Amino acid sequence: MTRLVNMFIRLFLLAILIMGLAACTTVSKNETVSGDDVARSQLDGDLLFQLLAGEFAGVRGELSRSVDYYLEAIEATDDAAVASRAAHIALYAGRYNDALTASKRWQALAKDEDIAIARLQILVYLHLQQVENAILAIEQLLLVDGKVNDRAVGSLGHILQQEAVPETALAVLAALNQRHPQQVRLLLLQGRLEAKAKHLDKSLQLVEQVIALDPEISDAYLIKAQVLAAQNKQKAAVAAVAMAVEKRPQDNRLRLQYARMLVQMKDYDRAWTHFMQLKKAMPDDENVLLSLGLLSIEINKTDQAKQFLQELIDKGYHNSQAHYYLARIQQSHGELMPAIANYERVSEGEFLLDARIRTAGLLAQMGKVDDALEKLKLLINPEQNNNNQIRIYLAQGEVLRSVQRNREALNLYTEALAHAPENTDLLYARALTAEKLNMLEMTESDLRMVLTHEPENANALNALGYTLADRTERFQEAKEYIQKAARLLPDDPAILDSLGWVYFRLGQYEKSIEWLRKAFARLQDAEIAAHLGEALWKNGQLEDARKIWQRGLEIKADHSILLNTIKRHKQ
Repeated sequence: MTRLVNMFIRLFLLAILIMGLAACTTVSKNETVSGDDVARSQLDGDLLFQLLAGEFAGVRGELSRSVDYYLEAIEATDDAAVASRAAHIALYAGRYNDALTASKRWQALAKDEDIAIARLQILVYLHLQQVENAILAIEQLLLVDGKVNDRAVGSLGHILQQEAVPETALAVLAALNQRHPQQVRLLLLQGRLEAKAKHLDKSLQLVEQVIALDPEISDAYLIKAQVLAAQNKQKAAVAAVAMAVEKRPQDNRLRLQYARMLVQMKDYDRAWTHFMQLKKAMPDDENVLLSLGLLSIEINKTDQAKQFLQELIDKGYHNSQAHYYLARIQQSHGELMPAIANYERVSEGEFLLDARIRTAGLLAQMGKVDDALEKLKLLINPEQNNNNQIRIYLAQGEVLRSVQRNREALNLYTEALAHAPENTDLLYARALTAEKLNMLEMTESDLRMVLTHEPENANALNALGYTLADRTERFQEAKEYIQKAARLLPDDPAILDSLGWVYFRLGQYEKSIEWLRKAFARLQDAEIAAHLGEALWKNGQLEDARKIWQRGLEIKADHSILLNTIKRHKQ
């Protein structure tokens, strides 16, 4: 609104200058006033009123009234400036037929203003969807000495995208290309807008025509890549961008797009080559450093990822994504305080909530459980959507379970389930917690509810099977659940451990050892070591059992299940 008022104030001052001629109608007492002078004076007075009223109506935002005053004014004067002003106000007000009327009056009065009039009329005809008239007006700007001007095509593209509905824009371009065939810039523009309108085959046909006429126009390859990607022809799309890079090797932004496409194609080696070339050309570029950091994580070069992300931050970029992924690396390396510091610097975006939850988890890991719980509590607010609320409840429960505050965790999950009674993540978490509290009926009930909603939830199948195998005598039923889980996730070490344990409970020690060895080979875990050692012990392989238990103690010396197992078999 402020912009509109300022525009009208400036134009009001212009109107005052235009009407300065009205002073010429003033006469002295001693002058004789003829009838013509009186008529002219009255006319000029009416005109001044119409102009001022039109301007003041515009300042008040009453654009339609402003147009009405100006339409009266252009009938009372032969001033082209007034007609121009009327046409522009009518266009701005969306009264396109009146804008056309005013523009024709302007055209009749103006000298050497054909280009300005044509520009306005192009906009009017586009809004009125009068394609043929729009084309005639466009050609006044587009043609220089009978030839299409490439710079004018660029302006035309902007006008068509901003001022015309897609159908009108495409109709105009199709007609122009028919009237002026084999003009690469016009063909390219139509190809771009056809792609934007999802007319993929037509767009591809046009850009192929451009490439045939002039293979050096790299934009044609970019549009081709866009179309091919939309058609799920990713390899062909990447090849098209590669060709564009070859045509414009110094275009770093184009190379960046190409490198990112290579990442999407999982062609990491070529992507790395291009990103390193970009880093050499743009050593301080935020996008390049971030992309190199993320690519390094993808290819398990965590030390290099850490270097690139830290370099990005050291250069003064407060990039939440960089802080988040650097914190993830530091967390995996056991650098807890630096990780917390970087998680705390995540201030926006999709990683914000996860960063706060991870901070709480690290605080709990450092023994600051109450601080962790308080931080999670502060995250709960009415603005959080339901999924995020559930994530926070799950995180709170995980912190409580990590310090064996299982009763509090169970109550928390129950409270959360009152709001989301069929949420399978909450049901699963409560089931595992209930098992720790020897509430096996709740454990089984919750896991069966999970499987009702998600029959192929391998974790729930495994948890139910393991619970039945470990805490009941329902071994065959347990085996069926675990085997189904193993069919879904055949290499999961937790499921392999459960399979080994159910065979142990069935007294089939050889089979038990076979599956438990597979599990331990995939995951060096203290609980798996406890199970494997016990199966070896029962099978008479006492020394092997002791070795496995010793390895388990090296992994986690205070693991309760392992310690209890060793104690039971101590000789």
